[in-house]
Amino acid sequence: MKKLIAFCAACLVTLAGCTPGGAESTAPETPVPTPPSATPLSTEEVAATPSPTPLVESSAPVVLPTESLPPETTPPAPTGSGSEEPAWDGDPDTLTLDDFPTQLTTDLAAAISSLEGDSAGLYLVAQLPDADTWLYGFYGPGETQGLILRVGTEWQSLDIPFVTPAGALPAMAYGDYDGDLDLELAIVTHQGSGTGVNVWGLSVVDFSEGPWELFQFIPADYEAILDLSLTSTYDAERNVATLQAGEAVLELDLTALGYSDPGGQVAASLGGWVLFTAQEDTLSATFSIDLNAPGLPAQGLQYAALLQADVVYTGSAFGLGDFTFSQSEL
Repeated sequence: MKKLIAFCAACLVTLAGCTPGGAESTAPETPVPTPPSATPLSTEEVAATPSPTPLVESSAPVVLPTESLPPETTPPAPTGSGSEEPAWDGDPDTLTLDDFPTQLTTDLAAAISSLEGDSAGLYLVAQLPDADTWLYGFYGPGETQGLILRVGTEWQSLDIPFVTPAGALPAMAYGDYDGDLDLELAIVTHQGSGTGVNVWGLSVVDFSEGPWELFQFIPADYEAILDLSLTSTYDAERNVATLQAGEAVLELDLTALGYSDPGGQVAASLGGWVLFTAQEDTLSATFSIDLNAPGLPAQGLQYAALLQADVVYTGSAFGLGDFTFSQSEL
C-alpha cells in the first residue's frame, strides 16, 4: 500500500503538530549536507530495494543508496577502567570522529548489560554506508540514553530513546517526505513490546535550514487523529461490527470470529501494534484495532483489524490520510 499522498478534499487528512526534539551539534561548522536518495525502511522486516527514482538536485554530492552491510558484532567505545586512554564519559560533545564504532551492533541488550558502574557505551545501531550516514546509540552513565546521527564528518545528538528490553535496533531511510525537493531522513525506533504490544516511533530529521531539526510523530498526536478518524457501529441482529476511517469501511462478523454474543454494544479502539514504514518518498503507518464489549475478553478482542494510513509530513506537522482496512492475521 505504497501510494503517493494526494492533498484533495476527498482524502481525509488530519494534521497534528510535530514535536521538535533537542539536538546539539558537536562538530566544527561546515556546510550543511544534503542527504542522498531514499532507501526502503520497515519496522517489521527489511524491504527489498525499490526501483531507482530520479535524484533531486542538491548543493552536495548525491550518492545512490544501498543495503546496509552485513551486521558484525562490535564492542562499545572504550569506557571501562584500565585503558591507557581516558574512558569516554558519555558526553556526546566530547566525541571525536575516531571514537565512533565501525561495525553494526548485533546484540544491543547484551552489550548494555555488560556495562559496569558509571561506564558509558557507544554503539552503531543503523547505517546507510553508501550515503555515508550512520546512527549510533549511547547508553550511560546510569540510564542516560539517546542517538547520535552522523552524516560524513558532521554529527548531532538526538533526544530519542532507543533501548527497550527486546533490544530491537532502529531503522532509517532518506526520502523527500514533504515534497520540498530536499531529502529528509526518517528514523524508526522501537518504543516498547510485551503481551499484545509492539510499538515503534517515527522521527524525521530535516536538513534544509541551519542546524538539523528533529520532528517526532508522538503517540499523543496520532492517537488524537485516530480518535477523530476511527468510528464503529454495531448491528446486533447481524452481530456485525462496522469500522470506518475516512472512506475506508470494514465489516467484522463477530460470530465468525468466535463471539456469538458480545453482550452489548461493540466499540473499536486503537490496539497495541503501531508500525511505521518508508518507501521512496512515502511514509506509512499500520495500527492494530481492538474491539471492546462486555462479552469479549477483558483486554478486548485484540488485532481484530489492521488500519493502514499514509503519513503526511508537511515539514512542520504530521497527519494521517488515505486510510485502508484489512482483516488481521496476527
